[in-house]
This record gives sequence, C-alpha cells and structure tokens, in this order.
Amino acid sequence: MNCNIIKDLLPSYIDGICSEDTAKIVEDHLEHCEECKTCVNSMQRQTAYVQQNPKEVEKAIAPFKKINKKRRIQVITAIVMTFLMTFFITTVGYLVYQDVGVVHDFFSPKVTAIVDVEDDSEEWQSLNFNDKNYLIYDRVFWKKSIVNAGSDSESGNQSDRDILLRVKDVNGKVIVDEIQVKSGKSVKLDGLKKNEKYFFEIKAPQGRYFINAI
Repeated sequence: MNCNIIKDLLPSYIDGICSEDTAKIVEDHLEHCEECKTCVNSMQRQTAYVQQNPKEVEKAIAPFKKINKKRRIQVITAIVMTFLMTFFITTVGYLVYQDVGVVHDFFSPKVTAIVDVEDDSEEWQSLNFNDKNYLIYDRVFWKKSIVNAGSDSESGNQSDRDILLRVKDVNGKVIVDEIQVKSGKSVKLDGLKKNEKYFFEIKAPQGRYFINAI
C-alpha cells in the first residue's frame, strides 16, 4: 500500500482506535517499509514522552493558556463595553428626541389645522396649517398622512365625525380627490412630492375639526 496512506493511518493506529483490519494492513506494511517504521517509532516516542511527563507538557503549554484566557477576557470586555455604549447612546438620543422640541419636530413633523364648518352646505373648506393655507413636505421624515383627530359638535361635545378630503396643487388641479377620513383614523397620501405646495380642503358636517398632517 502507498506510504502516504499508511502515514495518514498511523495516528489512529498508535492511539489504538482503528479497526483490526486496518491495524493488520498497517502492520503488514511496516514489516517491509523502513521509512514508515521509523515514522511510527518517532510518533510513539513523542506520545510516550507526553504520557510520562504530563507536568512538563502542562508547563510548556501554560503560557498559551494564559494568552487564550487573556484574549477571552478582552473579547468579553469589548462586548460588554459595546453593549453599554449602545445602550447609553440610544437612551440619551431618545431623551434628547423627546425633550428637545426642535429635534422632535424635525424627525417627527406634525402640523395641525383647526377648521370650523359653519353649516351643512356641502362646500369645501380650506385648511390652514400654522396660519398657512398650504403645506410643503420639505423633508424626508414626513409620513404624508392626514389624521382626522376628532371634532366638536355644535353642542360643544366631542363627537366622531368623518370627513371628505381633497388636495390641490398650485395650479388648482385636484391631486387627491374626495378621500374619506374616519374620525380618529388616518390616510396616507401617495404621490405627493417633496418641496411642492399643496392645498388641503375638507367637506364635513357642521362642527369644529382638528386635522393633523404628519
């Protein structure tokens, strides 16, 4: 049999974990091959040295164990520090986001229009957001949604009233036509572009309405 194959089998042969048939093949080869016999003798001496001198072997590998232990400590420390830094940054960022109005308004823009519908004449009523009769989606954080936040009835009580909404561009062209927005619900206005002026109108029963653009 080829010497390279026998040499691959020698570790198992020396440790006594190969099958009887394999051991017989190795032994038959060793009877006629001096090179492999020398190789197996060398491996047996090394194994015997390790078995006879466990303290010396342990002493030799001790520095490597210390290195591995130190490395493990470094890795664990790095993981813990990364977690703490991430937690700290996330917590501080959230607190800043909640408490600093400018930051909150930038990342979660919202404007509110309050409109009084005087009668049930079925006429369209314009919405004024922050005293402007138009709205510009000037940053990417706008969700481009309209929320019917509720209404006050003529008696002064809070009531659930649906509205009809439409949106026009600067040329008066209707971009979004007669979308129903239920009380307490929102609708997403797909197709509206960034940095364009849009004019919003509602049609609703008599009452006061609170409309949020987010």
